[in-house]
Amino acid sequence: MAEILYKYLLREKRKTDSLLCIKWLSKEELHVFNNHLEMCGQAAIDNTLWNAIFEEGTIYAGLFIDSKMVARACVEKYSNEAWEIADVRVAREYRNKGLAYNICSYVLEYILENKRIPTMRTEEDNYPMQKVISKLRFTSEM
Repeated sequence: MAEILYKYLLREKRKTDSLLCIKWLSKEELHVFNNHLEMCGQAAIDNTLWNAIFEEGTIYAGLFIDSKMVARACVEKYSNEAWEIADVRVAREYRNKGLAYNICSYVLEYILENKRIPTMRTEEDNYPMQKVISKLRFTSEM
């Protein structure tokens, strides 16, 4: 399956739901990240991998409901000019509530504040994520 790369062209402020708790995860929050991985049906990671993620400059944001991280997205700093909103996941029982949009908006603002070009990518058949990408005002390279 091919991926589609999207670039962000507009420079306007995104609105996120102010009632949501979204924050950047610290190195000490591996247990929070692993709890989220489990909610998403994914295997836990160890300290070595978690530390390597931080060392390469990737940072994760988590969206919390009732003190439980139910969505995530990260910033992959793959060049000096462009950073990607990546690894977007929402736990199954929390999908279709606008949470992917909210977590991506949060990460997008961080990238724009750091004066980098935001990009995103998804599989060509991932229509829910394509809707989020479109709502965020990204455009494909096609």
